[in-house]
Amino acid sequence: MIGFPSRSSVGLPQQLEALGQAVELAQDRLDDEQVAFGRHVVDKAAERLRHGTTRTLVAVLGATGSGKSSITNVIVGDDVATTGVRRPTTSSTLGCFWGSDDAQALLDWLEVKNRHHVLTAMNRDLDGLVLLDVPDHDSVAEAHREEMERIAEHADMLLWVTDPEKYADKAMHDYLKQLAGHGAVMAMVLNKTDQLSPADAATCHSDLKRLLDNEGLDQSPVVAVSALNGHGVETLQALLGDTVRNQQAVIDRLAADNAMAADGLLDALGPAQGANAVPKSVVKDLNSDLVDASGLHVVTEAVAAGYRRDAVAATGWPFTRWLRKLRPHPLRKLHLGKGSAGRASLPTPSGIQVARSQNALREAGAAVSEGMPGPWPDAIAAAATPDHDELADRLDSAVSDSVRAGVGRDPRWWSVMNMVQIALAIAVVVGAVWLGLLAVAAYLRIPEPPTPEIRSIPIPTGLLIGGILLGLLVAFLSARLATVGALKRSRAVRGRAEAAVAEVSDDLVIAPIQAELERRQELRGLLIKASGKS
Repeated sequence: MIGFPSRSSVGLPQQLEALGQAVELAQDRLDDEQVAFGRHVVDKAAERLRHGTTRTLVAVLGATGSGKSSITNVIVGDDVATTGVRRPTTSSTLGCFWGSDDAQALLDWLEVKNRHHVLTAMNRDLDGLVLLDVPDHDSVAEAHREEMERIAEHADMLLWVTDPEKYADKAMHDYLKQLAGHGAVMAMVLNKTDQLSPADAATCHSDLKRLLDNEGLDQSPVVAVSALNGHGVETLQALLGDTVRNQQAVIDRLAADNAMAADGLLDALGPAQGANAVPKSVVKDLNSDLVDASGLHVVTEAVAAGYRRDAVAATGWPFTRWLRKLRPHPLRKLHLGKGSAGRASLPTPSGIQVARSQNALREAGAAVSEGMPGPWPDAIAAAATPDHDELADRLDSAVSDSVRAGVGRDPRWWSVMNMVQIALAIAVVVGAVWLGLLAVAAYLRIPEPPTPEIRSIPIPTGLLIGGILLGLLVAFLSARLATVGALKRSRAVRGRAEAAVAEVSDDLVIAPIQAELERRQELRGLLIKASGKS
């Protein structure tokens, strides 16, 4: 028996849902016409499914003079469709339905005004069939062609009628090529076989099947009939009866439309090439370039200089350390000293730095999208280009917060050295005053009191000279320790700032790029699911 291969209806809701999600993701990413077609398919499927699957819409299509209306009449068993030599015979769609009167809602949806209710007794096997005799697809009247295309788009099954003279018609086969993938919901009726010998009819039948196979419609059966003498009509009615009973045509047609829309979007999406994630090397290079563009090197130099200044001010020789405080603090000039808050006064990036940061963003986008088809390189480039002012503000905050967090309490050794320096300064003062009193006493010829000595060195002299020498030595050692500490602090601040800049880079550049890559992957997965290939 001639029939259609069965396609499981399981998964159609998921496929429709996948296409709907894919259409939303593809918006402003893929071809507008393809996206609009996908959305139309989803909407049309929802409308068709609201009418249920118990009724099967079969559109009878064909060229002028092929005998569409005659085929409609033999299927119905009555002359309900106008036939004759006038062309085109069919000017508006005629809807014939079998069984109960519940087909009216479907015909209202299709805007079919001409209707005929076929009595069940005439062919009970066709209960549930809605047969639509539509205008010719090659009609000279544009309104007729538009009507034919509208009905064909919404029908569950397409029944093409041709004859030995027109079965290889280019216009018809050009139209059929567009429906490759719809073979499960299409059948060809080779009419007027009464005009051929059995051998010639078999040859035409075989050749028509070959043409369909070449056009991707290998699932479509070919039924040879004669509306004139009734040959093959029972076979055609049996095919329609099987289709109606299976109630599968609705599902198969929607699945075929869904797959067509998904395949079109997959073609627009392009091959699955290019990165699926932002390479670590790209992240590393981008972070390095943004660190350079942030002016961090100027800040770390100020951190080191500020540390040395504060260390000397706290541990230097007490009699000269105050001179350091006369110099402006390197960090306070940047509004980054202790107790500062708000926006820092970092150096304005030079033209070279700005160009370098912009070039880094472009290179990051280009590296990730290398090898990808359009429009993804442009989409990724847009994702990799944040607002310039926002990027500058975030980099400024990242560096400023890192410095403020790194300039904490003074090291303990400063306090120790300061106490030593104060003690030595006191010794110098005591020694100087002592010697001064001795000098005054000698000048006034007052008897000189005995001066204690340690190893032949007068104590006041030892306090003065020893305090000076040891104070200078402690100051020298403190300066050396300050140099090491300054380097350590500047490195700590730089490390913290680099981590903060990396966070900014991730938030404003890497994460948007990754989101675009994930959108592309998700879109591909949804389209594969929607096409039924998964």
